[in-house]
Amino acid sequence: MKATYKKETLPDPAYEGETYDNYTLKRNVEFCCDAFKNYCKKFTGWSYDYGKFGIVDQITYEGHSVPLIDFCPFCGENIEYEDIDKPKKTRKKKK
Repeated sequence: MKATYKKETLPDPAYEGETYDNYTLKRNVEFCCDAFKNYCKKFTGWSYDYGKFGIVDQITYEGHSVPLIDFCPFCGENIEYEDIDKPKKTRKKKK
């Protein structure tokens, strides 16, 4: 599964002169399985603060914990995260 996103640095309205990063998931995500796709439709699975998917782990009166994931929690496939503005790393071939 491949998740492409765009990272934007925006001015923070709460603090003058400060900024924050916003990671926006692109709509062309091809989910690895229907279970994960349906989960993301029902719950907010994408973290705009960190640029990764997360899944709710524990709910308490103070809030909830959402650990970030690199694998699908339903089928186990690896999730590749890619910033569309960042150039891909290429290795030089040895001669």
